[in-house]
Amino acid sequence: MSHLTDHQIQHIIELLEQGQDLPLDYKHLLFPPERQEYELTYAGKEPEEDILAETMAVPLQSIRTFGGDGDPSMNSGQAWRNMLIFGDNLQAMKTLLKMKEQGQLVNADGSVGVKLVYIDPPFAARRN
Repeated sequence: MSHLTDHQIQHIIELLEQGQDLPLDYKHLLFPPERQEYELTYAGKEPEEDILAETMAVPLQSIRTFGGDGDPSMNSGQAWRNMLIFGDNLQAMKTLLKMKEQGQLVNADGSVGVKLVYIDPPFAARRN
């Protein structure tokens, strides 16, 4: 994070007292950009790349769809808009990622991708 020097602080005060606009180069000093991504870290956490490499994408079986027109694997030209998926969350997420990359996921507004994923725990329970 950038810090203002005493000279910069004094310059800002003078400009404000004179009713002048502040130079644009002070923008990032006064209002640093927000961090775009956050990550949870903990001991023993596996790298994302390893998890994705070890997780197998599985074909999704259409049990019930909402607002779409059928199974995306049927090449109907119409992608699912809403899905209820029963299964392993990592496998489902990897499959959704592949479907997004192939343009098979379309939101109600026509944008490609997924707007919301709700995962009902327990997850990563490693039950045998």
